[in-house]
Amino acid sequence: MDMQVLRERAGLSRAEVAFRLAISETSVRNWEAGRTEPTMTPKKYLDALRLFKCTPEELAAASEKSINQRHKRKPGRPKRFPDNPVVTQVTDSPVCS
Repeated sequence: MDMQVLRERAGLSRAEVAFRLAISETSVRNWEAGRTEPTMTPKKYLDALRLFKCTPEELAAASEKSINQRHKRKPGRPKRFPDNPVVTQVTDSPVCS
């Protein structure tokens, strides 16, 4: 079960979750898409458990599954630097003549 399934199981919209946890709807969307993990204060964490009607284990598993699903859809980012970069030779001559 991922974060979206957890929310839908509780019968809530993204807007309702955002409102009740006093966070942005974008944060909820990012949790579900696996772009970010939920980070909350202890009070907000307990509120989330009550809101989603789940155990701490279910919330942790849902968050992890959302993150893992994102990585399966996008297996990796292109490398910024090649493995064997070409090294240019540096000379002692000044740059400006």
